[in-house]
Amino acid sequence: MERLIATDDLIKEAEKMGVKFGKGDPYNRIRYYTKMGWLPHMVRKEGKGNFPNWALDRLVMIERLKDKNFSNEDITKKIEESNRFISVKNVLWFPESRIRLVTYISFALLLFIVSSELNVFPIGISKKLLTQSKSGISNQILSSGNSFMPAGSVKIFVKEPETTVTSKIYITFNQNFTPATRYWVSDKIPFKGFYVELDAPTVNNTEFSWWITN
Repeated sequence: MERLIATDDLIKEAEKMGVKFGKGDPYNRIRYYTKMGWLPHMVRKEGKGNFPNWALDRLVMIERLKDKNFSNEDITKKIEESNRFISVKNVLWFPESRIRLVTYISFALLLFIVSSELNVFPIGISKKLLTQSKSGISNQILSSGNSFMPAGSVKIFVKEPETTVTSKIYITFNQNFTPATRYWVSDKIPFKGFYVELDAPTVNNTEFSWWITN
């Protein structure tokens, strides 16, 4: 559990370390800092008000920032940065927090492994697929993707390093490519890609899908 310090002791220790509470009641200054979000809310224990032990360092920090003429807005930003550090520190310092953290990480890792095995979240390079040809010989899909023929064009180059001279490349247009009536792979550039060509320019940008087999 987080160590606590009584409010009276917090004020005394802070004054020893150079914190100035002014001429008014130090408790009012503590309440003001709490309202500003610079200090955590007081914890009641055994009828007394208590603060986390790190509140002492926080008071010293606020005093030093004020001595440097930091505005309240700038102090708030510094406090927010400090709060993030304290949150991480608490997770790493307290055994119960470490146990919860390890449990969550282990569960997430297990879920990730199971999901990967079920192909819910594919890892790295996609798995090669097999297609059955009419001759009964399985063809391996080496790569696939989508592209589009720009409006007014009859030819486009598709970059794909899996391309070889003997590759079988299949094209299917997903949209109307009129006024063209025919399309084909006009050239293959080994290890670079291939050209798709139409017999007439398209009116609109027209999407097509492609895949390569061995």
